Amino acid sequence: MHLEPPPFVTDRITENLRLILLGLRTALAMWRLDPPVGVVLYTRCGKIFLKIKRMLARYRAGTLRHGTPRTVVTPRTQAPRKPAVVMPRRFGWLLPSGKHDAVCFGGQVQHLLQEPEMAAMLAEYPQSRRVLRPLLRALGVELPWTVTQPRPPRPRKPRTPRAKPEPYKIPLPRGVITWARREKALENAKRRRREVTL
Repeated sequence: MHLEPPPFVTDRITENLRLILLGLRTALAMWRLDPPVGVVLYTRCGKIFLKIKRMLARYRAGTLRHGTPRTVVTPRTQAPRKPAVVMPRRFGWLLPSGKHDAVCFGGQVQHLLQEPEMAAMLAEYPQSRRVLRPLLRALGVELPWTVTQPRPPRPRKPRTPRAKPEPYKIPLPRGVITWARREKALENAKRRRREVTL
């Protein structure tokens, strides 16, 4: 999916977003990313542009609807398949590879999202925020709806202390002669001799 330039500039916001994502896709080849990750990110940039462009057009026409609530999905009998490419999820994971270039792209996107029309659409329609969240998290753009809240720590169960055997109570294997066993055996032998003599 290529970001081909339109025959005419429809509006300033859409054109600026197209140029930013076009430059980002061009720079991905020089950032030494893993080939599968780079291909997926390249494709996602094109999809993000097309979705935001359609949402912005519907928002201006007044036909953009709010996202429908998620329905409860019945559990599958088969185990879910693992994705072929696992994308990083940590905040700002693209910054170590792109360095200052990635910071510049993130700043341009953040400045574009502060436009009154874009800010109004993002504040009113959560589905537009879901479209942009993966890109903003990759570029390290911190907005209230991009940073996930940390989960509360799970209460740990108290561990029951194990009873440690005392050194003098450790059972010895048979055949091992210790000083205590030797003294006890000598006393038993003397007692038997006395009983025999009596």
